[in-house]
Amino acid sequence: MLESPLMRKVLVVIERRADYSRFRPVLQLMKKDPFFQLFIIVTGINLLPGHGADIEKFKADGFNIDATIPMFTEQSPDTGAEMARGISRVMSGVVDVLEKVRPDLVLTGFDIGANFAATVAAAHMNIPVAHIQGGEVTGNIDESLRHAMSKFAHLHFPATEDAKRRLVAMGENPDHIFVVGCPSLDVLINAPMIPKEVLEKKFNVDFSKPTVILIQHPVTTENTESKQQITATLEALKQVGVQTIAILPNNDAGFSSIISTVKGSGITWYPSLDVETFANLYRHVWAIVGNSSSGIHEAATFHVPTVNIGTRQQGRERPKTVNDVGYDTEEIVATLKKVLFDEKYRASLQSMENPYGEGNTAPKIFKILKEVSLEGIIQKKFYE
Repeated sequence: MLESPLMRKVLVVIERRADYSRFRPVLQLMKKDPFFQLFIIVTGINLLPGHGADIEKFKADGFNIDATIPMFTEQSPDTGAEMARGISRVMSGVVDVLEKVRPDLVLTGFDIGANFAATVAAAHMNIPVAHIQGGEVTGNIDESLRHAMSKFAHLHFPATEDAKRRLVAMGENPDHIFVVGCPSLDVLINAPMIPKEVLEKKFNVDFSKPTVILIQHPVTTENTESKQQITATLEALKQVGVQTIAILPNNDAGFSSIISTVKGSGITWYPSLDVETFANLYRHVWAIVGNSSSGIHEAATFHVPTVNIGTRQQGRERPKTVNDVGYDTEEIVATLKKVLFDEKYRASLQSMENPYGEGNTAPKIFKILKEVSLEGIIQKKFYE
């Protein structure tokens, strides 16, 4: 039972569009309830105009930004070392904020460096941490970050039963694990409708013809191969002749060669898109291509097939809408032709269920955060 405080102060750190899209529906509910006092820190590429300066989108959504912590600059080196330096900058900055604010709870999530820094800092300062979407397998440095965060966290909100099983195997207390789904689905499903004609004009496409979203991030363990990898993808899209809306990658090591190659390809690209626009694209595009977690978590909700390229999402639980391929142009071409033109295959997707939920995750997290007792949970031990 809740220990009946008059208010619960919750701190959140947001580094990039990927964590904001998942935090957003939970934060919206908390913002409306006087029981919660939100303290929001923005950092990472959200502060950089070259990556879309998404902090302005957060403000437009009605959120008050209480602090910013510079993590990178536009001139930051494209290296794993700079990723580590970025985490250390956030760690140092967030410790100062935590000392000043003294929140009752830090809400973190996923496999993102700034969230990792906040998780470790809060745990060292005896502040309970609730972690969204732990227990998933992804490969890359992301998996190490995600599992490490789970070991520092005190409450867990995995998306699936399979993820919960891994958390239990890692020694986390089952009483502190709540399977809730993926919160980004809440936003996408409930996004206001944008007329198709408006989108077609905005993106200069005709949705009656094959149209795809391209999001291809670097893989930190393969960062020297990023240019070769994106080149294979772009050549496949060119051979198939598909209309492409490219969204630039995050700034994991290896990002600069992807960005320069995409910008030099002649296809239309965007540093970032607001959540509502992205959701409405899903209502009309024919496929998503690349290695974004959106193709794993979200595309199936809209019955949109995914051409998942390479190892970034390796091992992750996936719906049947996902088609895995290597970094090979011919293989990507063959799979693109299947997902775009095989009518029997496309029809089969209309009955697919998304294992990551039905778009009702945020109310579940909100209710638990409001009712759960934080008393005594800071002292962790391996649960057997």
